[in-house]
Amino acid sequence: MILIILMLGLILFIVGFLAGATKPQRWTIGGIGLILLVSAATLMIGNDTQHWGMHQTTKTTTTSLTSAVKNDYVDLLLYEPIKHAKTEKVYVYRQASHTKVQHTATSLKTKNTVTTTAQSSAKLVTTTKHWEYKSGLWRWLYTWTGHHSALISTHNTFKLPKTWTTLSVSQAKWLAKQAKAQEKAAKVTLAKTVAAQVKQARQADPSMTTTQVATLTKKIQTAATKAAEKQAPTLITKLIKQTKQQSIY
Repeated sequence: MILIILMLGLILFIVGFLAGATKPQRWTIGGIGLILLVSAATLMIGNDTQHWGMHQTTKTTTTSLTSAVKNDYVDLLLYEPIKHAKTEKVYVYRQASHTKVQHTATSLKTKNTVTTTAQSSAKLVTTTKHWEYKSGLWRWLYTWTGHHSALISTHNTFKLPKTWTTLSVSQAKWLAKQAKAQEKAAKVTLAKTVAAQVKQARQADPSMTTTQVATLTKKIQTAATKAAEKQAPTLITKLIKQTKQQSIY
């Protein structure tokens, strides 16, 4: 509607001063047009620069998260540096209710914060501020001028349990490669350990039957697997520490 008032003021101003039959008509019609023109222009400029007729609204949403990369070692929140900057980052995350990963916006109006909490589950708290019109009158007045809502800022707060780790995409790829190599090496070591202990037992008792050997093998393998699982958290912690020392690019 403000655009119609602006055009109407422009038309009255031109017609009044150029096509008025008498001087009073020219001043009356042209003056009304000038008032409408200046008023509409002032309202548009004030709305655009000072947000006249608008007020701030705040909306907060909380979303449950799952690891951005599925693995058996650690839950991850990933990020990608922007233009090789250490402070500007785009975070890559996965909502618990979605299968595809998502990422935060690359905007000066977006701020991201990562915190560690005592909670058992990861959450993303997003606080968004907008400019919106105060009443239907203002909304009606600015019909056809564009969106009736303007983004002020978005603040993403990632609240992660202590068991989670934040890595760059490059570091996560390095971690996956190293973890796979360690897992393969651990299987080889486990097999050698079991074979060596079974061989030692058979040398100590050559009369062992095939059934006894199979039972002993299973027992030794179970014990060795439990020992390896007990050491796993320490090895994972060490591997994560090594990962964080890698380049983020």
